[in-house]
Amino acid sequence: MKSWLLPLLLATACDSLAGPDYVGEPLITLTGTFAPTSAPPASVGGIALLWQDAEGSGGPGKAIVAVPVSIEFPTTFAVQVPTPPPDDVTFAFADGTRLAECYVYVVADDTDTRQFLGTDRTHALVWAAGDIADGTPAAAYLGGGVTAGYHLRRYNPSAQMSPQQQTLVDRCTARGEPADACAARHRYQLTPPIAEDESLRIVLWPP
Repeated sequence: MKSWLLPLLLATACDSLAGPDYVGEPLITLTGTFAPTSAPPASVGGIALLWQDAEGSGGPGKAIVAVPVSIEFPTTFAVQVPTPPPDDVTFAFADGTRLAECYVYVVADDTDTRQFLGTDRTHALVWAAGDIADGTPAAAYLGGGVTAGYHLRRYNPSAQMSPQQQTLVDRCTARGEPADACAARHRYQLTPPIAEDESLRIVLWPP
């Protein structure tokens, strides 16, 4: 078993940045595999969470948080998430509970922290500041009610936006951002609850 603790990440599209100097027990542990590609897992330097710009057109990357990861060659990994999301990536609907959403990306190493090597294309990691009851706008967005904390969801592209996604598009355009760009970022749905230990599948991009 080899471990990496990623240093501060730099990204041109970020509004905020968080480092890996965490303390305490993980709030959730994600496990998964690397899909076979021409990029070997040995090239992986670390894993980062790209937090969604839910109320803008920027997409994932409003904040980037490095997370501790253990990689067992040749193909498996475990990611520990020990802290809540940064405050500036949270958002809420009419029920008022703060939410956040991120995606798991692979980065090269501490000498090339702007280089992303791949991502899981089918899962989102969501966070709720408090318990979410079924029947609320937040539950509709997340695909169902959840307890406070982190939860795993599947990400499904969809031509039809939900009322909650449309609310976020309206907030985006109200900020003066292009309507087409705002809409393009919200053409997806998060599925109903799945197993919290469902395996991620990181697709590494060819070098």
